[in-house]
Amino acid sequence: MDTRERVISEGSKLLMSVGPSSMTMDDVARACGISKRTLYETFPDKRTLIGECMHRHHEIKNAAVKEIFDTASNCFEAMYRVYQRAREMYKSTSVVFINDIKRLYPDIFEKHMENEKVTIDGLANVLRKAQDEGLVIKRINPEIAAYLFLLSMRELNERANNNKYGFKDTDLFDHVFVSFLRGVATIKGIEMIEYLENQQQQQEKQ
Repeated sequence: MDTRERVISEGSKLLMSVGPSSMTMDDVARACGISKRTLYETFPDKRTLIGECMHRHHEIKNAAVKEIFDTASNCFEAMYRVYQRAREMYKSTSVVFINDIKRLYPDIFEKHMENEKVTIDGLANVLRKAQDEGLVIKRINPEIAAYLFLLSMRELNERANNNKYGFKDTDLFDHVFVSFLRGVATIKGIEMIEYLENQQQQQEKQ
C-alpha cells in the first residue's frame, strides 16, 4: 500500500471514530507512521483529506453493496446483509460525525447528500425487484418508501435525542430496519423475514 492509500485508510478510520473536529493531521501522520511533512506533501490540508476519505467511503460502500446483491439469492437476503454491514459501521462511527461534517465542511456534506440520493434510488430499485419476487406489497410506492426509510435512518444520527429516552443506538437501528421491512412485506415476505431473523439469532449465539 503506497503512502496516499495508507493516509486515506488511516484517515478514514480516525474520521469515523472521532469525528472531523477531533481528528488532527498529527493524529493521521502518527497513525500512518509518517512525518507531517510527508503527509502535507500527499494532502495539502485537512479539508482535502476529509473530502477524499468521504469519497473513498462511498466507493467502498457501493462496491460492497453491489457484491452483496450480486451473490444473494433474493432481495430480502441482500437487504439483511446490507443492514448487518451498516449496523457494524453505525456502531463504530462517532456520534458527531455527520453533524460535524455538515457544520464544518458544508461543501463535502453536499456531496455526501448527493450520494444519499443515489442510495434512495438504489433502494427503490431493490424494492421494485422485491415486488416482482412477491416479497413486497405491490401497492407500495418504492420511491416514497425508500425516501421515508432514509429519513428514519437519518434521524438516528441525532443520538443525543435518543439518550433522553434511554434507548440503545443499536436497538433503535434494528427496530427501524425490521419495522420498515415488515411494513412493506407480503405474507411471503414476512415468512422470509422471520427465517432471516432466526438465522441471525443463531449466528449471534455461536
